[in-house]
Amino acid sequence: MLRETGIRNLRLTAVTMLMMLAAGAALAAGANAPVDEVAAGRAAWLLQRGSLQDLPLTGRLAQSDEFGSSGGGATPATTDFDDDGGGSALPVLASLVLPGAGEAMLGHKRGYVMMALDIFAWTQVAKKHGDGNDLRDEYYAFADEHYSDELLLAAYVAGGSNVDSFYRADIGTDYFDFEAMSTLDDLENLPLYVTVEEDRREYYENLGKWDQFVFGWDDFMRPDDYASLPGNEGYEPTGDPKIDFANPWVSENREAYRLMRDASNDAFKSRDRWLYVNIGLRIFSVLQTAWLDGLLGGDGGGEGDTKLSVNGHEVRLIAQPTGLRRATVAATVSF
Repeated sequence: MLRETGIRNLRLTAVTMLMMLAAGAALAAGANAPVDEVAAGRAAWLLQRGSLQDLPLTGRLAQSDEFGSSGGGATPATTDFDDDGGGSALPVLASLVLPGAGEAMLGHKRGYVMMALDIFAWTQVAKKHGDGNDLRDEYYAFADEHYSDELLLAAYVAGGSNVDSFYRADIGTDYFDFEAMSTLDDLENLPLYVTVEEDRREYYENLGKWDQFVFGWDDFMRPDDYASLPGNEGYEPTGDPKIDFANPWVSENREAYRLMRDASNDAFKSRDRWLYVNIGLRIFSVLQTAWLDGLLGGDGGGEGDTKLSVNGHEVRLIAQPTGLRRATVAATVSF
């Protein structure tokens, strides 16, 4: 940019010097001397050279009606260049903000249907987001009532000092190759363990997802105890946590918790699907508006060319995908 400005200043300086030389030559020739038409035309072109350079930026051309007036210079006049030949960016930008708005601006009633659909989709996004949050709060509260790190620790402590810890004693180390623990701080040695303060979302996900945390549920049942119940005499624990702890009777509260989490996640997924509808509507509306306005090969009502422009400056829309879930959208304006 600085280099272009410097070159432009040098050009303007050269034009000024040429103007002074031309003016001096005209004065030396005398007021009554005939003016050569070729020389006069050359001088007029030199006078307008700076304006010609500004033409692509301003859309206006300064014209000199005469050369060498009594005031020592010409009185400039301006000519406006209309932008009726190019498409307008306003309907396209309107469609990007509200799908259908651009079509409506161009007189197409289908735009109102798209606007209504976009508004409805946004109401569903808000509703499903609220439902997901409400259901998440419910399963958070359920976990706080039926799960604790103290019960989890009891499964990894040898022996036990009370009924709960005695019932769970050693079963954690029997099923998992972890060292025996003695305090809550030792739970950090469990794979994937985080405190609720460190990562609230991860904490509540782990306690219902991974089997090394199943012992923290208040209704946990040992597989060997289940085998001792009437009617279960044929059941034999395998010693494999992926098999033994996959049974719903190991903790019915954990199974209920998982269903609650699934309901919350389904609400968030539904929210995302409606959000994709909003995005898809915008992409479709922008492309359709550009086509209807003659910017993508459409007839544009039979007038104009196929260039998107703002105040005479060409506008280019750029959409570049990056991977599977990202994209770069940009606009450039030519001056």
